[in-house]
Amino acid sequence: MNGCIAYGDCNTEGVKGYHEQVWPEMVAEHLGLALTNCGHTMSTTRELLHYAEAFSPRGYQLAFVQYGLVDSWLTFRGAPYVLYYPDNPRRKLARKLVKKLKKWARHFQLQERWGAVEQVSLDEYLGNIGKVVRSAPDTLFVLVATPPNLDEPRNPRIERYNQGLQQLAEQKPNAVLADAYDPLWQHRANTLMDDGTHLTAEGHRLVADAVLSALPAGWQAGPDKKPQSSTPLSQG
Repeated sequence: MNGCIAYGDCNTEGVKGYHEQVWPEMVAEHLGLALTNCGHTMSTTRELLHYAEAFSPRGYQLAFVQYGLVDSWLTFRGAPYVLYYPDNPRRKLARKLVKKLKKWARHFQLQERWGAVEQVSLDEYLGNIGKVVRSAPDTLFVLVATPPNLDEPRNPRIERYNQGLQQLAEQKPNAVLADAYDPLWQHRANTLMDDGTHLTAEGHRLVADAVLSALPAGWQAGPDKKPQSSTPLSQG
């Protein structure tokens, strides 16, 4: 089987201008596995479905899934959504128009008038992830909890999505949860960038440690089935 594949948003891909290793790279290097990184900024579990078709998790030993930051973002009821992947010129133009529409909606307070909803509902979010997990029963999925945000009103929704993710991991025999939410928040001055959303190098290390700790006891990687080190990166 191949090494590992990562699906996720900006904290999986790495924010523009960030030149350190991101958490999937840290985990892959620690385990001695080749990595395919399908992280894509601003993406949701809707993009996950398309990435999983183009880069199937079947045949990989490990698959990392980290979404929720954009899925749990509030927008006005009925707001259009344009995929970031697969992309094309029409979608790029459509996203610009949607951005202007949302700016207009904020000006006229449409969230208050029409109601505010998550960009991707919790049910759809869990359904999308569950579909991908079921598509590759021989792959171990690590479902990675969404980090907290310095914009604190966002955190109750993030926590609710993380709770749903935990329940999903408990229901799937080939899935585990990696949750670094609490230590990230406890050390937020050092783990979150000033924009409040993106992880620092220390934040990526904490997430990588959570992923490694989530692997089942005795989990083995590689064609030779050699046990890998379980020492946290912060101690290695």
